[in-house]
Amino acid sequence: MRKMIVAAAVLAVTSAHAAEGLKFGDLNYFFKAGQVNALANFNSSYNKQKVVSTMEETRGYIIETQLTYGVSDQLNVFLGLDYAYDLQTEISGNSDYDNDGLANPALGANYRLMNQSATSYNIDLGAVARVNVQDAETGSSGVGTSEDGNYAGYKESRSSLEVNGKIGRKWNESNEWQLAAGVEYFKDGESTAPGTTDVDSDLDSSMDLYLRAAYQYRPVNEIMFLLSAQATQVGEKKSEDDTNTKTTEDSHMDIDMHFTVKYLVTDTFITKFNYGMSRNADFDLKTGATSDEVSNRRENFFGLGVDFLF
Repeated sequence: MRKMIVAAAVLAVTSAHAAEGLKFGDLNYFFKAGQVNALANFNSSYNKQKVVSTMEETRGYIIETQLTYGVSDQLNVFLGLDYAYDLQTEISGNSDYDNDGLANPALGANYRLMNQSATSYNIDLGAVARVNVQDAETGSSGVGTSEDGNYAGYKESRSSLEVNGKIGRKWNESNEWQLAAGVEYFKDGESTAPGTTDVDSDLDSSMDLYLRAAYQYRPVNEIMFLLSAQATQVGEKKSEDDTNTKTTEDSHMDIDMHFTVKYLVTDTFITKFNYGMSRNADFDLKTGATSDEVSNRRENFFGLGVDFLF
């Protein structure tokens, strides 16, 4: 009996230690002082939406990169930069146009407020600034004519500041979860629709809110399955161009789901397969005195990625 009690105690201590020992590749892993992490994802992207009765489809390739440095065991800083290649928009009845180029770079920091090795949960606080460092151009097309835009104009032309918080726990060697919530404020900005005569627009500020839940299953040390879902309340967007035409996009809810399979090649190198899909809400679009609806909004992507730890 005494041996059984001792064995149970050893097992309990071992299980607790395994739950607390976060490893590279874990959902809640936090980079240590002096560590450098470089990751890159190469994804094939497809988006579509219908404006009134006109279908718009965008296909292309997105390269996502991020470099993170561990200032201390509790503070990480990072730089993120995305690039769009051959990102082409097709509008039924009109000519195609491209939206290639760089997105606004992201500068951020994460602070580990609590660690599950000392408490029951990992709690992180973060901030991300996305800076508009280039002129944003929104592509346009007509019958037999088109003007290319750039990725900054297609994705988001305004500078922004995001603050977020995360809480998570790895409760045994195979399972862990994380919840995250954040708010992102977009400041006033400008964009240009190129053409025979360029049309400039002033964009008002707006605010988005999001909530994300994630779960990772790691049946063996080398293989990880990550599933996440995020709901984003997109704030109302208003703009006015230099012809005094006002445009309003109503607030709406976007739902994003991501699935990632990760394989630990070495202790410091991970390869990934990424898949994502979005089922986004319809919203009303008012241009001048004309009210329209943007509907059938769908997004999908898939691709490969790498994750290095130095």
